[in-house]
Amino acid sequence: MSTFATLLNQWETRSRAAQERVETTLTLYRHDLVKIKAFAEIYGLDEQTITEGLLHAAIHEAESAIPYIKGEQVIRTEEGDEIFADVGKTPAYVEAEQRIHTTD
Repeated sequence: MSTFATLLNQWETRSRAAQERVETTLTLYRHDLVKIKAFAEIYGLDEQTITEGLLHAAIHEAESAIPYIKGEQVIRTEEGDEIFADVGKTPAYVEAEQRIHTTD
C-alpha cells in the first residue's frame, strides 16, 4: 500500500471516530482524577483521552460481566442444542441501548 493510501486511510479512520465522539460532564472522586492525571503524564496524553479509554474499557467489561440467566423458553436450536432465552438483565440492557441509540 502506498504511503498516501495509508495516510488517507488513517485520516478516514480518525474522521469516523471523531464523528462518534460526544462531550459530557462527569463527577469523579479526587483520588481517581489524580490517577488519571498520572496516566496522562506518563503516557504523554491528555486527561480526556485517558478518561475516554478507561471508561470505554470499563463499559466493555461491565457488559461482559452481566450474567446469563437461563430461562425456560427455547428460542432456537443450534447444531441440535436447545438455546434458552436469557431472563437476566442482558435482554433489557440490549433493548434500552437500542432504544436510546435510535432516539439520540
